Amino acid sequence: MIQHKLFNQLFTGLIFIAVIAFIGCEKKTEQQQGEVKSENVSPDTISSVSTPEVGEPVVEETVTIPDVTGTWTGTFDKRATTLKITEQTDSSFSGKITINYREVINQEVKGNISPASMKISMKDQLHSRYQGKYKGKLSEDGKTFSGTFTMDLDGKQFAFNLNKK
Repeated sequence: MIQHKLFNQLFTGLIFIAVIAFIGCEKKTEQQQGEVKSENVSPDTISSVSTPEVGEPVVEETVTIPDVTGTWTGTFDKRATTLKITEQTDSSFSGKITINYREVINQEVKGNISPASMKISMKDQLHSRYQGKYKGKLSEDGKTFSGTFTMDLDGKQFAFNLNKK
């Protein structure tokens, strides 16, 4: 008799837990169906849709990702420099930079561009005592990239200014 009563209490408890879990899952499903998802994403644009308040129109913002592939020439620490960006996928890119010091520096780089702010950051990929990070800004017309290089080893900074050919 005690076992039968214990079994009934355990069975009732399990049913109660299952009902609560089912009700909780039901609410999550309803919330997921009400979400607004981002669409129209391509390599050239980023599109986002904000969730409007009741009665407000849906506003869509489109930001164009500039094409940074190609050859950039200019100066790095007042030395002739060439940056060749060979690959770009959305806002990420990669290429090679050559800086004409007495001993020429050749380095592979990878970077990202923030289309909204036009800020670019790059990082040297090959291990070297001269490796570091580049941070700068792309001009509105997309033809000038200037900023500062910071060496990983000692934090020294050097200015650069590059123009797209």
